[in-house]
Amino acid sequence: MNISRRWFIGGAASFGALQGCRVFTDPAGIFRSGKPNLRFGVISDVHVICANTDRGRSGNTRTLEHTLLWFDAQGVDAVMVAGDIADAGLVSELQVFADCWFKIFPDDRSRLDGRKVERVFIVGNHDWEGYNYGYNVFGRESSTLRDDWIRDFGLKKTWQRLFHEEYSPVFRKNIKGYDFVGAQWDGDAGANWHGMRAIKPWFEANGSKIDPSLPFFYVQHPHPKDTCYGSWAWGHDNGVSTEVLSKFPNAVAFSGHSHYPLTDERSIWQGAFTSLGTASLRYAGSPDEEFHAEGGYENTGGNTKNNPAAEKTMDKMRLSNARSGMLVSVYDDRTVFRRRDFRNDADLGPDWVMPNPATGSKPFAFAERAVKSVAPEFESGATVKAELGSVMTNGAKKKIKPGMKNDEKKALEVPSVNVSFPAATRTFKTLAWRYDVTAEHEDGKVALRKRVLANDFHLPHTMAEKNYALSFLLSRLPTGCKLRFAVTPYDCFGNAGRPLRSEPVAIGETKIG
Repeated sequence: MNISRRWFIGGAASFGALQGCRVFTDPAGIFRSGKPNLRFGVISDVHVICANTDRGRSGNTRTLEHTLLWFDAQGVDAVMVAGDIADAGLVSELQVFADCWFKIFPDDRSRLDGRKVERVFIVGNHDWEGYNYGYNVFGRESSTLRDDWIRDFGLKKTWQRLFHEEYSPVFRKNIKGYDFVGAQWDGDAGANWHGMRAIKPWFEANGSKIDPSLPFFYVQHPHPKDTCYGSWAWGHDNGVSTEVLSKFPNAVAFSGHSHYPLTDERSIWQGAFTSLGTASLRYAGSPDEEFHAEGGYENTGGNTKNNPAAEKTMDKMRLSNARSGMLVSVYDDRTVFRRRDFRNDADLGPDWVMPNPATGSKPFAFAERAVKSVAPEFESGATVKAELGSVMTNGAKKKIKPGMKNDEKKALEVPSVNVSFPAATRTFKTLAWRYDVTAEHEDGKVALRKRVLANDFHLPHTMAEKNYALSFLLSRLPTGCKLRFAVTPYDCFGNAGRPLRSEPVAIGETKIG
């Protein structure tokens, strides 16, 4: 086992706990020190559009280049891309990605020390059929660019021309003694929105060749069903990958598609095998499905009968400022997953440390971690303010026209109770994932509930949000009573911190206007 003096001094006391699966996060980076047997970068959902259209590192290809340079500086032996390399499924987009790769890794070698850097790339749904999604490409509908479609030109031919390697719907590579298996989103091979059907026969024919004493790394675009993020996760497959990989306790599966951020502790799951979501190098996805039936979040685009998007009053949160990926370091006794924001060059939380071999207890099982998770809390002295007033709904905002007078804009407002509250304290280890804001009767019965996704849920803790404000329309509240407005912070596992409550607000029989 490779152990540096720094690791031994700082981490030896915790090593027994690691072996017993009681330590699974590493805020100090102790467990990432020492020389690993293997190190590789992981990104997903790059969604390359075109070259030379970016502004700063937040742009598409410049972010990619910046990320690859960082991976190179970390001494990676490989880079994994979990699909959706291109955005509109165009050969020209995939060409941009390939050009960027070979610029940073000419002949697949580091410009720093000449080490071999292997490619573990797969395609996703955007690569296969993105031209169908109604994109505008330099003033032309992507559906009209048939001479540039990857799928029409030929996925196999395109891949071999751009990446100079054989293409296969399912492939295996051995890198420094560790197996990598990739499954492409390839409609011709039966892998599509309905599941990754090519993998079952492949594993039946080739699974015995995988060393059971070492972790092996599997990648596909959609999440394996009922693993990372849970059963509600958008973009999971039909369960075939979960069925197949459950026979391999040493499997570590990576998947993208949903763009859910790495700040979500449910991005890593352990059951019969280990499964990780890979986020996105382009923008974060919001987990609206989690509470879709109950109205979703006030600051996302979800629309339900009980909580129409047009009646919401919060601005839709910005998700385009997320640029995330992972650095994976494999040692004899552990695998360390480092979560990284490449736009702000900051880690997104403590490292996840998985003991090797992964045949004992599962430190990243959701139930065990939910019990140990520390609920977010408000600072001492924090208060909730609620007062009668008026508000312009998001639907009404769309009616504002250039030159409209202030009194005309004011006429678009409707009676409301306006609620404001501070953000819960956020640290490197503790994240307020969402806030439940409830209108409560004097006996505590909830009259109406709204949920707010933390505006900083996908970002480094140093970019924490300060304050929140939202409104309850009087037309949605009971009348002739007094209501308090309570705010409760939750972590991603649903653990609640202590709530804050406003002073009572009298809701009269007659609506104010």
